[in-house]
Amino acid sequence: MDCRLVGHFERSWERQEEARRILPARWLADERPAAQQLNELFLDLLERARLRVNDERDAFALPRLGVVDARD
Repeated sequence: MDCRLVGHFERSWERQEEARRILPARWLADERPAAQQLNELFLDLLERARLRVNDERDAFALPRLGVVDARD
């Protein structure tokens, strides 16, 4: 079984679910090409913002000390 496309399918499905969750229904129903491009742009911007926040959070994350580490 070839599973190379499974990841693409899952990401595509997740993106559609996110669009349904955050975009107004009338935006999603608008089939004009410009409206669809705007929806894609909006989702791309949200994803980039989410990745940036995660990257910055990870950069500032301090290592957690365990009980043993704290005693040393």
